[in-house]
Amino acid sequence: MRHFFVKLCLLLNLFISIAVSAQPLHFALFSPRYSEDAFWEPVEGFAKQAAQQLNIKLSIWHTNNSKREMFKMLKKAKQLNVDAVIFPNVGLVALQMMKEAEQLRLPFLLFNSDLIGDDIQLAGKPQQKYKYWLATLMPDDIQAGYLLGKHLIGQARQKNLTDKNGVVQIIAINGSIADTPAQQRLAGLQRAIEEDGNSNLLRNVYAYWLQQKAYYKALHLSLRYPDTNVYWAASDLMAIGVEQALTEHALIQGKDYLTGGVDWSKEGLEAVKKGQISASVGGHFMDAAWAVIMLYDHFNGFPLNAETFYQFRSSMSLISAADIDLLLPHLKLNDWKSTNFRLRSKVYHRDLKKYDFFPASVLKELRKTQ
Repeated sequence: MRHFFVKLCLLLNLFISIAVSAQPLHFALFSPRYSEDAFWEPVEGFAKQAAQQLNIKLSIWHTNNSKREMFKMLKKAKQLNVDAVIFPNVGLVALQMMKEAEQLRLPFLLFNSDLIGDDIQLAGKPQQKYKYWLATLMPDDIQAGYLLGKHLIGQARQKNLTDKNGVVQIIAINGSIADTPAQQRLAGLQRAIEEDGNSNLLRNVYAYWLQQKAYYKALHLSLRYPDTNVYWAASDLMAIGVEQALTEHALIQGKDYLTGGVDWSKEGLEAVKKGQISASVGGHFMDAAWAVIMLYDHFNGFPLNAETFYQFRSSMSLISAADIDLLLPHLKLNDWKSTNFRLRSKVYHRDLKKYDFFPASVLKELRKTQ
């Protein structure tokens, strides 16, 4: 009996090896910015490592903020016989993209930036109205905005950074009005303000995810609202832009005001270490890799469907000083070889019930290799 189980295990391993050594799956990831973008570069690097370990061909196509380019790339994916595409709802274009992909009979996974407003009702859920819409994988951007807001408000109270009435005065430097993450992160900040009960949102302005625009916005807003205690920013780079602007007004971050952002970018984490910003919330740069794993499993006998799983919300967290020291070297080198992506695949772990797509587990794995 023992020999029978040994042979069975060997056969199972042989079957997996044959499966992964066959013609590799080909996925295309649509990256909405540029190849060296502070957020999207690690997104791409992490996803590339996952694809390499799983013997997947992963094409990364940069749309450079162009809606027209995104539609061109859908047709390109069909022409190249790509097995599935992964794209975000940038500029609220996802519903039209879904319709186009459906006509092309091109499987797709929506990630990073979700449907919003009436589009949610019009689209329904994955694999209902749009059969080629396999799944969604979204970061909890409301949680991100809330955690950042709660942290900055709490720090402001500890440092007595309030107005004469004890109110924490806040300015929000947001991304793009047409992007779901900007809207959801703002909603999280508003929840933190409401929960605190003695904070006030003076202004919400849009800097379109650009450090330079955030710099100019903060430069003028700090003069108009001199009693501002907190500059909440929807990205690390915009928080850095705030700090650069207020430094010109002889204000010191951590002493005269507080700012922080979202992304866990290498620029953001370095800024936290230097005290230029107070905090960074993130973990979602890993999501494209998780999307690759979900699709890999889908095409290898673990289909994404309503009975098993097709909607996933990834967690976001405030990074600690110790984890900055752990993560930063990997972000700088864009090197994730010490992360075992096969551990998170149902193809390689057939008893896996739930996906382990938690940033904390990746940090734990990196810690073991120190």
